This record gives sequence, C-alpha cells and structure tokens, in this order.
Amino acid sequence: MLHFNKMILRDFGPYKGEQIIDFTDESGVTIFWGNNGRGKTTLLNAFRYGLFGVIQRRSGILKNLSEMSNSESAAEGRYGFSVVLEMTNDGDSYRLTRQLSLRQGVTKPLNDEDYERNVSLKKNGTILSPEDREHELNMIMPEQVARFFLFDAELLQEYEELLETNTSDGEQIKNAIEKILGVPVLQNGVIDIEDCLSNYDRQKSSAARNDDKTTQLGQEMENLTANIEEHQNIIREKQAEQVELIRKKTLLEGRMQDTDKLRNWIIQRNESEKNKKKAEDELDVVKSKIRELMKFAWRGMLLNTARDIRESIESEVNSLESKRQTKKVAEKFIIEIRKAISDRVCPVCGQDVTGDIIQHLHERINDSTNEFAGLTEEERQRLSELQAQLVAVKHLSDDAEDVHAKVAALEERKDELELDIGQYRQTIEELRDNISRYGEDAVGAGNEADILNISREHSDVEQNLRDIRRGIEDENKKLAELKYNKDKVAKTIDKMAGGADYREASRRYELCEHIFQVFEKSKSLFRERLKQNVEKDATDLFIKLTGDKDYIGLQINDNYGLEIIHKSGRKVPGRSSGYEHIVALSLIGALHMNAPLRGPIIMDSPFGRLDPTHKANIARTLSSMAEQTMLLAYTGEIDDQVAREQIANKLIHEYKLERVSSMHTQIK
Repeated sequence: MLHFNKMILRDFGPYKGEQIIDFTDESGVTIFWGNNGRGKTTLLNAFRYGLFGVIQRRSGILKNLSEMSNSESAAEGRYGFSVVLEMTNDGDSYRLTRQLSLRQGVTKPLNDEDYERNVSLKKNGTILSPEDREHELNMIMPEQVARFFLFDAELLQEYEELLETNTSDGEQIKNAIEKILGVPVLQNGVIDIEDCLSNYDRQKSSAARNDDKTTQLGQEMENLTANIEEHQNIIREKQAEQVELIRKKTLLEGRMQDTDKLRNWIIQRNESEKNKKKAEDELDVVKSKIRELMKFAWRGMLLNTARDIRESIESEVNSLESKRQTKKVAEKFIIEIRKAISDRVCPVCGQDVTGDIIQHLHERINDSTNEFAGLTEEERQRLSELQAQLVAVKHLSDDAEDVHAKVAALEERKDELELDIGQYRQTIEELRDNISRYGEDAVGAGNEADILNISREHSDVEQNLRDIRRGIEDENKKLAELKYNKDKVAKTIDKMAGGADYREASRRYELCEHIFQVFEKSKSLFRERLKQNVEKDATDLFIKLTGDKDYIGLQINDNYGLEIIHKSGRKVPGRSSGYEHIVALSLIGALHMNAPLRGPIIMDSPFGRLDPTHKANIARTLSSMAEQTMLLAYTGEIDDQVAREQIANKLIHEYKLERVSSMHTQIK
C-alpha cells in the first residue's frame, strides 16, 4: 500500500524556497487550511507532478511547466523548481525527485526550451534505471487511475456522466474505474487468448487449404479470416482514435470552462462593435437626410408668407376677372336687346315689342353700357402683372413643403443614435478592459481567435466522435456477418472430415476457444461481483454521509453510475449538486475498498457547498476511506472545531498555508 512520508518543495508555485511537509509513517488524516489563492490546488499538483511529471489545470495539462516557477525566486535569479516525495509501498521505501532546472549555459531563461527535466527514483537506497523507474512508478500509482487518489472535489459532478449511456466522458470514467478494480487483468488475458485463437484459426484454414478434399473451402476460409482480421484492425484503429478524441474533448471542455467568462466578454464586445458600426452608419444616413432637407428649408419657412401673398393676388385677380367677365355678359345682353328692338319681337317669348318697351330697352342699353364698361387699360395691365406674379408664387409654394416635422423626427433619431453609440462605446471599453485584465491571468487561454474557436473545435470533436461510433458499429456488423459466413464454411469442412492436420488444428482451436469462453464468462462474473460489492460499500458510505432515513441506498448501473433509492423503492430523480457530491464520494470510497491497488486520498475542497450536517458527516467518514487521507480546505469551508471533533484521534497533522505575499505562501 502506498504511503507518503515526506514532501520537499522548492520554488514550486507560491511555495518559495525549500519547504518540507513531514507526514510521518502514521495512518490518519492531515488537513491543510488555506484561503483562496494560497496554493491548495498547487499542493495537489505537487503530488501529481512528482508522480507523473504533469501539472493539471482545469483548462487541461499545463504545457509550459516553467510557469509553475515561483515568481519571487525568479526575480531574485533562482529559476526552476523541484518536488521530492519520500514514500513506502508494500514494504519498499522510495525517494522520488523530479525537477525543472536551467540548461547548462543558460543564465536567464526565455521559454521552456531553456530548461531541462530531470527525474530520479531510489528504491531502498538504490537509484533505478529509467526503465525500472517507469515500471516501479506505474506499479506504485498508474496515471490512468490517479483521479481516484488525487482529485478536486469541485469536479465530482463529472461522475454524473456515469448515469448516461454512450457518453464519451462516462466511458472514460468507466474504463478508469475498471482499471482500479483490476478488470484489465482478465481483459488482458482475454486479449492474449484471442491472439492464440486467431493463430489456431489460421492453422485450421491452412490445413484445410492443403487438404485435397477441402482446398477450395480452405482458401475461402483463409480469405474470410483475412477479412475478419482486417475489420478487427479497423475497429482497433477507430477505438484508438476514439480514445484520443475523448481526451481532446476533455481538454477542450476544460478550456471552455476556464475561458467561459473571457469568451463571453469577447463575444459581447464583438457584438457591441458590430452594433456600434451599424448605429454609426445609420447616423451618417440621418445626418445626410437632415442636410438635404435643410437645403430647401428656407422655402418651408416662407411658405405661410407665400400663401398670404398668393391669396391676396388671387383675390385681386378674381376681382378683375369678374369685372372682365361681367363686361362680356353685358355685351351679349345688349346685343340681344338691340336685336329685339330691331325685330320688334322678344327673343325669349316671341311677343311683339311695343314702342314703350323699345324706349325702355334703349334706356337699359345706355345704363348697361355705362354700368358694365369692362377693364380699363390700366386694369388690364394690372391683371397681366398679377397673373405673372401668381404663377411665380404658386411655383414657390407648390414646390415648398413644411420640413419642420421631418427634420424634428430625424433630429430625434439622431439623438437616439448618438446616445446608443455612446453606450456601445462605453460597453466596449469596459469589455476591453475586462478582457485585457482577465486575459493576462487566463493561463493557456491563447489569442482571441483560439478562444472563440474552442466551441467550434468542441462541436467538431463531438461530431467526429459520433462518426467514429457509427463507424465502429458498422464495422462490428460487417465483422459479425463475416464470422457467421466463416462458421458456415468451418462446419462444412468439419462434415467433410478433413485430414489429420486439420483435425489437430481444430482440436487446438476448440480447446483455446473453450478457454476463451471461460475467461469471457469469468470476466463478466468478476465484473458483476465487483459491481455488487461497489454498490454495497457505496450504499453503506452514502447512508453514513447523508443521514436521511428516506434514502435507503444506492443502485449501480453497467457504467458504475449510482442512483439514489427512496424508501418507496423508487429512484430519486434530479438530485441536487450537494447530493451529487455525496454520491461521488461514496463511489470513490467504495472503489478504494474493492481495489487491489490501495493508496492515499488527497482531496481539494472536500466539503464543497454542503450544509454543516453533511460536512460533519463527510469529515467523520473520510477518515475511514483510506489509511492516509489529506484534505485541502479553505478557511470557512468547515468549522475547524467540527472537523477536529469528527475526525477525532485519526487527525494526525494540521498545516496552515499562510500568506507572506501574493506570490509567496509559507507552510506552517
């Protein structure tokens, strides 16, 4: 069983200089108390770096390890860092040293290329060769199962993926669970037997082909065998590609989570810039319309005056026109009267006109001639002038319009646009400031184009994964058909009683096939028994952790996902993030109880956002989940008195991560 005795840090992250943590060889719980930003996650990464040489950020693996160097030490001319782990495993003692140091001849590094990575492992005082070192480290703690020993409790919600079927994340976690439980041991046996089975299968085909009675069938069987192997290779290639895509998807999701705020700011800024440009273009159009209207605005201003002048002229013209028209009517009337006098007959009624009437008509003619004399020469000239003036005034007033309302509406829109542009400009400046400040701290974020492409890359990877799964399904269908056809050919050869070589190859094949079936069944039984044990142990832990009597246990699925069971027998839907935290801890504890590989549990933020009761339950239960447990808790995550009371005599060490400066934390 793995046990950490001591850790020695030098300039690793905020841990400036050399700092030593003595865990001793005692079993129990060690608590590290520290506020946010003091280096709890860095301490978790110190174990990960020491064991595997990698530093895990939520955005993925840290590519430039030199970024983990202590800034103050670097400013003082000390570059690089080191982690030393002293540990025991199954009776052997180890001292593992891993460091990043300057290359010879480099005095001031510019990038990671100016550093070299060094690692050494002593076993019982003897330095191991690189090959033996890697073998021993893989035996002590395989990197694939490290997630169950070194983990950030804030990421426990990822185990909810186990409840879903056919998800890449769930499949990845399931594979890691089966590895820690020892399932691959049997799986590797199955693979080895499959290789033997294929070899004996080829011997059968060769023997059948060399037999005169079954030559043609033997050739057909060889062709089918070759096709089967080809499709099996394609499936293996696709499965390997699937693993790589799952790894890439996980990294992208980490980057998406890490850069979520930054990405949203960039999108908002780009949208604001687009809206600002649109508003500016519209403002230019509005200003242009206002200028165009103002060119002839003077006509609108004179419109009322022009109307008054027009009305005055029209009135005088009408008066003169009326006078001229009256003269025409009077002249026609006089002509009619004179005709009546001349004919002595009334043109209207046809009666004779007497002398008295004729006299009266002469008088009427004289009166009309005097009364309707018509326009004088001066009046005719005046009428002509007025008519010319009226044409000019009409042209002016007809072409003019009152642009006041239009200009007012445009001015109002102009004010709205200028206000919008000002607000967009302010928003853009604020977002640029946020992007600038946050972007400096977003480790590995990359440039803006890279950040905005993360979502697209993630979608592409998911699509590729779907295509790969469909491709594997299609290949499996083809493989099943080929195997069916091959079995038919084999049965035909068997009926024809092949030669001695064929019978011997068949005997070996059947024996190997029987062994293969035994291993396959054993693997299934072993997996089912493990699932039952995990379910039972997880249920026991869950009941201790939750204390809710309405919940009677957990039920496991094929992916090792756990459902909460109500006392009514129903599964509890839509569990909270708090209960997801508790279920995940129950699963991890159960895995430790059933795994052949045992080791410490080192957990960052173990109490999360749980209520005080559940925090107390977790503190009490975590101490029983492993021989050595380390909890990295922020101040206030759990009351220290409650933690001490619940852990009781299993609490062997407490350390405080104290701030010396923003870049320097001291372990006390």
